[in-house]
Amino acid sequence: MLEVMRGFKQMKRWLLLILGVAFSLPAQAQLAAPVKNGDSTIVVTGNRSRESKVEMSDWRMAETPHVIVFSQGDETALRRTAHNLEKLHFLLSVLHGRVDQPDETIKIAVTMIGDAAAFEQLRLTDLRWQYGPFPPAFEKTIYYDPREEGSVLATTEEGVNLVLQPSVGRKTSRNCTRGRDRNPPIVDYYISPRVTATGQPTYDVNQILEQLAVNEIAFCQWAESRVYAAFAQNYLMTYFPAAYPRWYLQGFGELFATMEAGADYVEYGHLPPGYAKVMHHYGLYPVTHILDGRYLSGKGRAWTPYHAWRLVHLLYFSEEWKPRLHDYLNALARGDDLQTAASALGDPSQFQSAVTAYRGRKLQAEKMAFPANRAPEPSIRRLTRAEAGLIRGRLELGARIEVPDAGPDREKALARRSAWIDRLRDNATRFPALTENHLLLAEAECRTGNPEACLEATERAIAQSPTETRALVWKGTALTQLAMRAPTAERRQRLGDARRFIVRANRLDPESSLALIAYHDSFATAGQQAPDVAVEGLYKIVQSAPAAPGPRLKLGEELIARDLREEARRMLLPVAKGAFATPEQPVAAALLSPAGATEPGR
Repeated sequence: MLEVMRGFKQMKRWLLLILGVAFSLPAQAQLAAPVKNGDSTIVVTGNRSRESKVEMSDWRMAETPHVIVFSQGDETALRRTAHNLEKLHFLLSVLHGRVDQPDETIKIAVTMIGDAAAFEQLRLTDLRWQYGPFPPAFEKTIYYDPREEGSVLATTEEGVNLVLQPSVGRKTSRNCTRGRDRNPPIVDYYISPRVTATGQPTYDVNQILEQLAVNEIAFCQWAESRVYAAFAQNYLMTYFPAAYPRWYLQGFGELFATMEAGADYVEYGHLPPGYAKVMHHYGLYPVTHILDGRYLSGKGRAWTPYHAWRLVHLLYFSEEWKPRLHDYLNALARGDDLQTAASALGDPSQFQSAVTAYRGRKLQAEKMAFPANRAPEPSIRRLTRAEAGLIRGRLELGARIEVPDAGPDREKALARRSAWIDRLRDNATRFPALTENHLLLAEAECRTGNPEACLEATERAIAQSPTETRALVWKGTALTQLAMRAPTAERRQRLGDARRFIVRANRLDPESSLALIAYHDSFATAGQQAPDVAVEGLYKIVQSAPAAPGPRLKLGEELIARDLREEARRMLLPVAKGAFATPEQPVAAALLSPAGATEPGR
């Protein structure tokens, strides 16, 4: 990890040697101040005075220095979740020596969505992050997308009952809430009695038994545990990007899933609920299958988040194993293969014995006190109905734009994307005074190859807000795409005209990464070599969204074109050999290896 960060610093020194920069670069943001969120935050840019009445929704937004949370649920619960995430950020910063260090990253945006059924209805397909593979009992209630404009996370408001073995009697409810019984007691159910010949009521024993959970193995997985686990993974990939194996990221997240927070303390590392049930039901998992990547196949013995918790808990808290863990992770960060890196952990049989012996031991947890002012209370505001209508559209953005190139899922993905864009068009028509509707529609149209419709949406936004930077960026993007359809003799002039809108947007808002991305992409779209200033803009994007694989791939390609191969290698390793199968992974692997070969899993 340290080698990767040193590579970043060397690259930054090279980039800052560029002279005569026409693009103004964003200023550095500090940890103590709110970080500019770009498109991650819902901002009202429409003219509300045009509306006779502003209708409010039941959605609220909570914001802290490092996170934004959207929720339809109870305001007290929203406040607690946002506040605890800020405490978790501080805890992770203490553990990793990052307290009070400069921070140029974009806040993560978290959306809490009803129950498991409501979450599933969104069909949020993971392209750049995968859950598991775990057994079906471990329901997926997390959507995570490390976007170039800031990471996005969604999960449920309600907890989920994880049913390892279903009941032969009453079926278990899917939803649960921490602090309450997993299922209502039998007295909560009304059972109709039968009346005997003497007029006395009697009850059918079989009817009563049907209401009981018999031979069931189940427990409640708290909703907040999924938020904490995913937030911790995002923290690691954001502040210490490297080629992590997936099992380590999963286990690292689970370490903090059971976090308990008070006004001036946090605790982490506790046993997750249902731990003994999971271990007894599924048994141990061979460490050799973890270290060589076989667990990613989803075949054979069951691999669960609790197995990941157990493994990382041992390595993280043990004075004997923690140094070996650091050596192992540093080997992977250098690009070593799985077998070479595993040698840093020593004899596999010794490792397996240590993991096996961890069963039944009093497992360690840690409590840390801190001044309450290090995790300030969130600010909360209620959203208008028009604003609330944008939440789903922005959340679905990453899951709808890109579709599979082929296969049985392509047609379904295209249909979902078409329906999504139709809904955005309808919102723009229903709420014409809200500029954000036109901006979201413009982005969707441009990113799905509809430049004419994109241009129309940007013109409507600019008519309302002439200095709206995002509208200017998408107008420049639409004009770039249209320029490529023009006769060859006209392209140079039309590309120059398109870039002027993007440059103007950057000068109006130097903190926005959107203009930097669009400026570089205007050259890539035209098949032209990007100038050094565009490469410097890419570097800024990687600094603000380190977990996003797209900007890393683009910057790696530019560094290779400039024969800075070692810098490119450091930039690309987290993508080429990272934990998740992203669309960028095979391209990054091909850039690092002439044969384009990469390992089957991490």
